[in-house]
Amino acid sequence: MKNIFGKMMMVLAVGGLISVTLVQIANAAVPFKGRGTGEIVGVQPLPTGVLITANARGNATHLGNYSRVENILLAPDGSFTGDVTFTAANGDQLTANIEGAFTGPATASGTYSFTGGTGRFATATGTAYFSVALTDPVHFTVDFNGSINK
Repeated sequence: MKNIFGKMMMVLAVGGLISVTLVQIANAAVPFKGRGTGEIVGVQPLPTGVLITANARGNATHLGNYSRVENILLAPDGSFTGDVTFTAANGDQLTANIEGAFTGPATASGTYSFTGGTGRFATATGTAYFSVALTDPVHFTVDFNGSINK
């Protein structure tokens, strides 16, 4: 009886370790990198700055071909804050807060801080750094690189 009880305890202990390991693997940070092209589709002057809405499309790890919508509030000093929603090829969405600033007349950079989403991104966290280059007053390219926990 002692031998059977000991084996059962060993099986439970090993099962518990496997469960913890699988949870750690599932929550591990994975690289997140992509590129896109887009256009500014809305500009609204506000007392605190200018609200800009932009749409883009591109390709990124863990998203595949994506579309995205972003809303940023551009302050008079060239800094901006806002949010972006990426929609993956399968319809899952990844959301992030945006913080950044213009670094030149046609360039900007900043950070995406992931805040979750839908589907496989429901509990996503992580950070990616981005750079934007305006190709004319309306069109832009964006590159980003970081990591995501999903």
